[in-house]
Amino acid sequence: MKQIHAKAFLLLLFVFLTAACSVNQEQSLHLAFLTDLHITPGGESSEQLSWLVQEINEGDFDMVVVTGDISNRGSYEELINVKKILDELIIPYHMLPGNHETNWSESASRDFLKLWCDDKFMFRKGTFLFAGLNTGPFMRMGDGHVKKEDMAWLEQALTSELKRGDQLLFFAHYPLSEGLDQWYEITDILNQHKNPLAFCGHGHRLQLLNFDGIPGIMGRSMVYRGENIPGYNIVTIRNDSLLVYDKVFGEEAGEPAFAFYIADSERVLADLDMYPRPDFSINQTYDHVASVFYYEDQSSVFTGPLLVGDTMLVFGNSSGELKALDIRTKEAFWQHQLSGPLYATPVQEQDLIITGDLSGFLYAFHAASGEVAWWLETGGPVLADGLIEDGYYYGGAGTEGFYKIDIEKGKAVWHYDAVPGLIQAQAALSPDYVVFTAWDTHVYCLDKNEGSLVWKWNNRSPVVLFSPGNVVPVISNGKVFIVAPDRYMTALDLESGRELWRTNRHMVRESMGVSEDGQTIFAKLMNDSIVAISAKPGHVNTKWALDAGFGYDHNPCPIVVQDDMLFAATRNGLVIAVDISSREVAWKHKVGNSAVNKMHAGPDNTLWFTTADGRVVSLQY
Repeated sequence: MKQIHAKAFLLLLFVFLTAACSVNQEQSLHLAFLTDLHITPGGESSEQLSWLVQEINEGDFDMVVVTGDISNRGSYEELINVKKILDELIIPYHMLPGNHETNWSESASRDFLKLWCDDKFMFRKGTFLFAGLNTGPFMRMGDGHVKKEDMAWLEQALTSELKRGDQLLFFAHYPLSEGLDQWYEITDILNQHKNPLAFCGHGHRLQLLNFDGIPGIMGRSMVYRGENIPGYNIVTIRNDSLLVYDKVFGEEAGEPAFAFYIADSERVLADLDMYPRPDFSINQTYDHVASVFYYEDQSSVFTGPLLVGDTMLVFGNSSGELKALDIRTKEAFWQHQLSGPLYATPVQEQDLIITGDLSGFLYAFHAASGEVAWWLETGGPVLADGLIEDGYYYGGAGTEGFYKIDIEKGKAVWHYDAVPGLIQAQAALSPDYVVFTAWDTHVYCLDKNEGSLVWKWNNRSPVVLFSPGNVVPVISNGKVFIVAPDRYMTALDLESGRELWRTNRHMVRESMGVSEDGQTIFAKLMNDSIVAISAKPGHVNTKWALDAGFGYDHNPCPIVVQDDMLFAATRNGLVIAVDISSREVAWKHKVGNSAVNKMHAGPDNTLWFTTADGRVVSLQY
């Protein structure tokens, strides 16, 4: 009997020790963490990434996580090149996009989804739960942004998937601080759970940060600025301790860049600054400005608003839904599921509402019923807002050129397809010409009747990302005016395309507008100011410059002018109104912390607009 008891005891001891070893094994993680690769096909960077893959394959890693900026422009050529190299890994790898994949993508990020199936992840390895989100921004220069539906998914998934004793590891391209508009909403979700860790890229250097009390590990880029030796980050979690290494290719890992006990993170982060939460006190200063309409969608919104009569509001969201709301009740008259996210602001011609989607289709809907009147396949993602004049629709179709469409028939009158770059912005019309820009460093002028090229102008920059790709041109006084990311404002002769003047005296980017009489061009600068430039002479003539106090900003939202009032908007939900006559700020109002997409001056001193975080708002001033 004693022998049986002894055998039973030894068996129980063996089971206990095996379980204990299993737990210890599950609580140990060895991770290769890559970010900010910026790979050029056929270039040295491709070879350097291959070196890293080979070295990682020879190591003892559980997996690889890559947090974006794997390319420069998000083109298919760049993405497929990176995928072929990373597919040589003999261990699993998990991928998120960065701003270089979501901002300038000619496919509007469809190629990324085609290659990697998703732009977010959640998976488990033992007691480690991994969660990752796409942090944008989406097809515009601006702060990082997480789609509202992805935020809801994260919160729900963590609630259902995270178990007692799990270690939560969160990954994103952007840091959970300045530069990501809803960072505080994400940290609020993560902080509902015990001892989360957050990993990011974007800053190109290995650094420990304080993300609202969460340890934030910013990874090094593949190649440091000014150096030419590639490297990556090694993350080890062992015995509830975090160790992070700056690993240079071909060299020993050496001592960790930082290491600490995860449960002691509060003390470790005590001397690191936390980014302050948004401040809305400006609304108390200008309390005469009131919201007379407010609607918050369940998804993000990247289109502007369309008002149809006095009762209907139409917009599209990031889930691909085109919605027609009753302004009085905020209930839907109708809605359609298109291929999203939707970017093109709907436009109206009599009873028809026209917009396009990412699958390359342009649709016309009957406003009253929502029924489809016609559809037309363009071949490219419809990102640009269309223009309507005399029964014709004018608009770009991604990389598939520019269209003039007979609205009554739903047929193309002409199609100009000799545009190698993405068409993203709304065009401008004159009696004889249509002028538009593209992400190929060019401005194009076409004959409005025939669709033939009249002229095209090039900014002479080898940097494609300096293109005037997301600016709405202004035509006035026989000239075409543009601003661009190269910080230049340019005036071209409308008839010939001849360059009349070009200046970088003011730090412009992509936001501009024109006075109601067409005599003054306005531009929002990147450093607090709004400038007024005369449209008349053949040389630069700055009428005035106003410090509007909005800080650093790069939101491409066009300037709107009505009744001697100028409206500009920022990347963090601030609307600024300027009295043009007195050249003073009339008021400011902050509606959220995400980018204002597009504004529309409505009747009775109202201003309608949407924001990326899903708000549709009308202010009365």
